[in-house]
Amino acid sequence: MPRKAKGFMAMPLFLRIVLGLGVLLLPLGHRSLAGDNGVISRGYEAVKTDLGNFYLDRENLTRLGIGIAGAAVSANTGMDRYIRNKYQDDLRSNATDDATKIFNISGSEVALVLAPAYLGAYGAGKLLHNSTMVDWAKNSFRATIVGGPALLLVAAATGGDRPTEGGSDWGAFNNFHGVSGHTYFSAIPFITAAKMSENPYQKAIFYGISTFTGLGRINDDKHYFSHVALGWYLAYLSCAVVEKGNDRQEGRVHVQLAPVRKGIAITVRKTY
Repeated sequence: MPRKAKGFMAMPLFLRIVLGLGVLLLPLGHRSLAGDNGVISRGYEAVKTDLGNFYLDRENLTRLGIGIAGAAVSANTGMDRYIRNKYQDDLRSNATDDATKIFNISGSEVALVLAPAYLGAYGAGKLLHNSTMVDWAKNSFRATIVGGPALLLVAAATGGDRPTEGGSDWGAFNNFHGVSGHTYFSAIPFITAAKMSENPYQKAIFYGISTFTGLGRINDDKHYFSHVALGWYLAYLSCAVVEKGNDRQEGRVHVQLAPVRKGIAITVRKTY
């Protein structure tokens, strides 16, 4: 099979995960309609807000552009190849292979792990009246949806090869591995948990775990560093957009510190 055709067969990964989660979560949402006819409408409005905050918000587009520019430098200057060769020749071992074996799964298996996790958390949260579990499942699902189009677009536009297939230089539509989909999907639930955690140590742990799949993809020589970095960064931006939408709905107050010419500026912002 031609290399390009094999690359574009990776596209259904996103569709399989989203459709699988949708099919599993819809029955739960349908049951709740008996008590609240507006649940689907609110969910639709939340996703629509998320999409607007991701693809129409200038600040988020700037952040996305910075991330893509950074990945471009790594991919097109030989940095990716250097990191890959250094790791594979000097650092990879049987111990690292054993440590990352749990992350060496197919796209279908990723869906089979995430779908029951979200479904179980949502169902258990509803049953136990635990809003944290429900919110984690819903926020993770929303983040998966919102970043999906960007994942597909950037993967196609960069046209990245796997390390075992070719160099790290970009070539539009040459292949479909310029962004690590495994890293994206696997990072979202842990980044979501980190953003929902108030304890800084818990945040650090969840953020750390969110990188494990990406590190496993590098170890197994499935992706270059820039592919993994882009996958994780897209996941982070997607979770941040969902958090922003929730903040707006709940009217939270944000306090920010920013350096200015003669000191520090304190900004207090409340969204409505």
